[in-house]
Amino acid sequence: METNMAQFMRRMMGLPESAPNPNDPDPNLLFYMNEIESRPDGALIDMMHEQWWGDFDRLEMHHGYIQWLFPVFEAAGMNWESSPLTKDAAKQIRESEVAQQRVLKSYKLMLNFYGFKLADEITGRLERDPEVFEKGIDNLNMSSHNYLRISRILISLGELGFHRYKRPLLEALTAEVESGTLSNAARSLHTFWRPLVEQEDSAPYRAKTLEDPEDRAEGCLFRDGGALHRFP
Repeated sequence: METNMAQFMRRMMGLPESAPNPNDPDPNLLFYMNEIESRPDGALIDMMHEQWWGDFDRLEMHHGYIQWLFPVFEAAGMNWESSPLTKDAAKQIRESEVAQQRVLKSYKLMLNFYGFKLADEITGRLERDPEVFEKGIDNLNMSSHNYLRISRILISLGELGFHRYKRPLLEALTAEVESGTLSNAARSLHTFWRPLVEQEDSAPYRAKTLEDPEDRAEGCLFRDGGALHRFP
C-alpha cells in the first residue's frame, strides 16, 4: 500500500491516488477496442475518428489526445492521464483486425490535419491532399509542438503494426522541408525524424523507444489473407 506522502505526490502530479494494478488491462488496448474514452476531455476512438475529422482547431489546441491515438512504450509525455503502451497490448493490437483498422483511421486523421492523404494503404505512400494541403502544411510549419507529435507517430506506427508506413512518412516530410513549405521543421527532420527511421538498430534508438526488433512486426492487415490484401 502506498504511503500518504506517495498518494499526495501522485495527486500533485495529476495522477490517480493509487498506482495502477499491473494485472489490469492496458488502457491503450481498451481505448483501441472502443471501450474507454481518452483522457482528459476526450472521447471514444470511433467518435473521435468521426467527429474530430477536419476539426483543425481542436486537433491543434487539444493536447491530451495524441498519446492515446499513438501510444508508445516510453513514458506517456505531457499527458498524465495516459499510459505507456505495454508490449503485450501492442501485440494484441497488431493481431486484431478491428484495432488495426482503427490505427489506420487514426493515421489518416493526422495526415489530413497535416495536409496529406494516404495514397496507397499497402505501401504507405503519401500525397498532398489538395483540399487541405495549404492550410495543413502552413499550420505545421508554424506550430512546432506538432513536431513532437510526428516523432511519436513515427515510433507508434512501428510498434502498432504499421512499420512499413514510417519511411513514406519520412519521405513526404523530407520533400516538404527541402521544398521550403516546411522549412521550420528542418532541425526536427535531421535530429529526430530521420534517426527514428534510419537508425532503428542503434543503441540510442533502443534506449529511447524501448523496442526490440520483434516489436516492429507487421500487423495482421498486411499478412496473407489480411484485409488490405483481400481488398486491394
